[in-house]
Amino acid sequence: MKALLFVHALNDRTIADVACTLAEETRAAGHDVALAAAIVERRTVRRPVDVELMDLGQSTGGSWRSILPLRRAIVRYRPQVIFAHGSGPARASVVATRTVTPRPTVIAVEHNHYSSYAWSHRKVRFLLDSMLVPRADWVVGVAPEIVTDLEMTFSALRGRTTYIPPPLTRWRHLEQLANEPITHPWFETPGDIVVSVANIHARKDPETLVRAVIQANQRRTRPLRLVVIGRPMDAQLHLRLESLVEATGMTERIQFLGFIQNPLPYVRKATLFALTSRNEGLPISLLEAMALGTPVVSTDCPSGPRFLLEEGRVGRLVPVGDVSAVANTLEGLIDDQRERRRLAQAAARRVADFKPDRVAAEYLHLASTLGQ
Repeated sequence: MKALLFVHALNDRTIADVACTLAEETRAAGHDVALAAAIVERRTVRRPVDVELMDLGQSTGGSWRSILPLRRAIVRYRPQVIFAHGSGPARASVVATRTVTPRPTVIAVEHNHYSSYAWSHRKVRFLLDSMLVPRADWVVGVAPEIVTDLEMTFSALRGRTTYIPPPLTRWRHLEQLANEPITHPWFETPGDIVVSVANIHARKDPETLVRAVIQANQRRTRPLRLVVIGRPMDAQLHLRLESLVEATGMTERIQFLGFIQNPLPYVRKATLFALTSRNEGLPISLLEAMALGTPVVSTDCPSGPRFLLEEGRVGRLVPVGDVSAVANTLEGLIDDQRERRRLAQAAARRVADFKPDRVAAEYLHLASTLGQ
């Protein structure tokens, strides 16, 4: 099979990482594969190994700008199937393949819970998506709730959707990466540490987590420390959180470390991993924490955490935006070593479903079925 994976931007975001991993696994399975990106960012870019990278030459703007260069790439490469990751690439792929003969199968892959995601230009996007995304041959959602939501949002998709999980992208190098040394005084001495890996953005809602840790510390004698790893995508929110930490006297208990290329050593050495997002697809950061044996706490947000954590059986779920519930759950687990051990063991079993070769095989099976 000859496959082309298409993403809007090749950068350090999760969708790009997933696409690179799937391209590498498809190549390892003996298939011809290329990865196309409308934008190739120069900073901290992971490039796929042994896979042709097609830089479509876009610098800014939406995926629609890449339609003509994508069509040229398709005519040159002649893929049998295109896996378009994200609604923008899905729209562009549908248009770009319209007059190509023979036309490749287009499989759209949605990583976000569509109806609750904070899309920019929502009305225009919905109009374009309702016209073009149903023209894809099939649509994949990376969590079951995403699939259900897509079919409810776009009735024309009913009967042409399926769930395929995202791969745990760093599976093959997880232990090596997690064992890299870190120099941070909090991790050099015994203590209770919560780590969160998420960019500072309203959708990730770090404020709920920060306020929860402040609340917990106000009634604890033993310090509970929080380390937040991620880019300050929202500068005003970042400044507000730093001011809150300073005003409550928590600078020795809460730190924002910014973007770190490899956060896994911090995650492994943490007592707990926490994610308080208001919206997610299926968060890879939760998967990595589970694979490393760090018990997790997540908000019960649309769409992936509940499914990933098996409705709370392999990790704790808390209501979105509920500071007290987050604080109480963190404290309860910090003080219950036996429960933390049980959650870690249950999570280790769960992550096997997300092995990259297994996930790539599901995509290839879908493509071969549609191509028959």
